[in-house]
Amino acid sequence: MGRKRQLLRQEEVKRKILDAARKIVAKEGFRGLSVRKITKSMDYSPGIIYHYFKNKEAIVEALVSEGYGRILATVATVSREGSLPEAEIKERFTKYIKASLAAPEEYKAFLLNDNPAVLEKTSLLAKGVMEHSRTIQALGKGIQKGIEMGRFTPCDPELTAQVLWTAAFGLIIKIIIEGNIPPEQIDRLINRHFELVFHGLTARE
Repeated sequence: MGRKRQLLRQEEVKRKILDAARKIVAKEGFRGLSVRKITKSMDYSPGIIYHYFKNKEAIVEALVSEGYGRILATVATVSREGSLPEAEIKERFTKYIKASLAAPEEYKAFLLNDNPAVLEKTSLLAKGVMEHSRTIQALGKGIQKGIEMGRFTPCDPELTAQVLWTAAFGLIIKIIIEGNIPPEQIDRLINRHFELVFHGLTARE
């Protein structure tokens, strides 16, 4: 029982460290994050922080894995066997967009960041990314499915998935930066976004 309490205590302290770091990142971005600022906000000694995390980069990696991973997890919840590829792709992207807009500061901090530890988790544009990115892989499979069904024009599924993802990224960032966009207008923008996407993908007679 004592061991169990100790482990729970360790998890609690680790969670508090990450929560404090997340608040700093939301206000100042990853560039503004430092162990000193975390210790100051929590009234902890640096030794306690380093007991749980090797360095600042380890904290950054933990935040990205948890925060951006939570956003990407919404894409993985889509399962539409037998559905049209357009419906599957639209649902995946809509879930992703809505999840991103629900955590705007975290999303900006993750995606507008060139920290190597962050890019290792968020990079999606390299050739061959489908081999290790489940999100691009799922989207690429949806595009391939559309091609095989004769609904989409033949194309490179991975490259097309990457371009569609960056287009959605631009829409998300613009909505976040402008702020105060009514939900109904956001829905209109999302729907029009996909109308144009599918117009470009749809096979012509």
